[in-house]
Amino acid sequence: MFLTLSAAMMLFASCQKSPIANVKGNGFLSFGSFSLDIDEEVITKAPEAAGGQYVIKIYDKDGIQYGNTMKYADVIANDNKISLPQGEYLLEATSTDQPVPNSAWENPVYGVSKTFSITAGEETELGALTCKLLQCMVTVDYSDEFLEKVTGDSKTSVTLKEGYPLDYALGADKKYDKRRGYFAVEGTTMTVEFKGNFDGQTAKMTKTFSGIAPQQWRQVKFVLKKAEEGTATFDIEINQLVSDETLNDSVEADDELALAPDPDKPLGDGGITIYPDHDAGCDAEITDLSNLQIVPVDERAMAIKLKTVVPNGILKFNVTIATDNSKFMNAVDAAVSKDQNGNYVLNLIEPEAKNAAIFKVVPFQNGPELLGLKEVDFDLSNAQSAIVSYPGRHTFTMYIMDETGCENTIPVTMVVE
Repeated sequence: MFLTLSAAMMLFASCQKSPIANVKGNGFLSFGSFSLDIDEEVITKAPEAAGGQYVIKIYDKDGIQYGNTMKYADVIANDNKISLPQGEYLLEATSTDQPVPNSAWENPVYGVSKTFSITAGEETELGALTCKLLQCMVTVDYSDEFLEKVTGDSKTSVTLKEGYPLDYALGADKKYDKRRGYFAVEGTTMTVEFKGNFDGQTAKMTKTFSGIAPQQWRQVKFVLKKAEEGTATFDIEINQLVSDETLNDSVEADDELALAPDPDKPLGDGGITIYPDHDAGCDAEITDLSNLQIVPVDERAMAIKLKTVVPNGILKFNVTIATDNSKFMNAVDAAVSKDQNGNYVLNLIEPEAKNAAIFKVVPFQNGPELLGLKEVDFDLSNAQSAIVSYPGRHTFTMYIMDETGCENTIPVTMVVE
């Protein structure tokens, strides 16, 4: 931790004009040969000059700060002496005057400390000091084979101090958080937890690693492997790039916890349902949404009015579109993107611009205004005139997750003879 002293600001200014009187029992701390470098060992492995924003403080043997905090830039500008009473002291310099955060993104903190003695009537030189990373840096990566098995939004949580995790997001689109997390090191262990959708199931896995220390870069990587019963599972590896190779020997993980359904996942569907809204005028004969027979418009205009009920409020609402009509499939291909499994998935909360063509045919309510709603009405009556041109079975599978994590999947199949 880099400490700053400001108490001597006035002295520094006056010392440039005349020598400081030698107070009885005092000696001098000289900054004449003082320099402050930074060693980003885990990244560049080479020192560079510290910036002027670094702060410097001095403490006496009782841990009481002597004077005020000052910036390194002021030390450089005032290359002179400070008069200190005879005794033992500690100088600290840090890249910030704030405490090291328990966890933070892209926020490295560098520091150094040095003890020194002051003898009455003598001058003490500090010499060169090199600041080093005070935190453990953590990045998260995934093998290509692992990413192929990710089937939904997931996250990896890294914790060094309980209550202060950083969550590295991993999307169903295989994009993941590559930021560097910086953690204050109070113990020697780190917990890594994966929670999300893997190989079609909601799963959770946790591993704990020991040998954690400042100046380390812990590179967490998820790799695919096969379980004894032949099913797909995964493991977590960890490496760090530091100059001390013996640190590799201290990297230990506890016994692997088997990949299992997430125990924190709420049970049940939370009452999520979709049904024909006869009170709103939906045709009385429409009862089975899995086999909705569409008749030609010139025979009868059908009233297709559905109601979605989500008692705990909508968090996610996706529609997967499937059809056995190649022409309809071509139309869908131009208006809806495929997910990693090759399915056409429409995200109603965050729709794409090209989805507008679908909404003209099947007028789903969409947009972020769906978030938190407990009821959503879908009037699909107007879809009838367009969809009758495509004979076959067209299934719109509604996937809904509420704000508590409960979810339900409900297919709506429109059949055109």
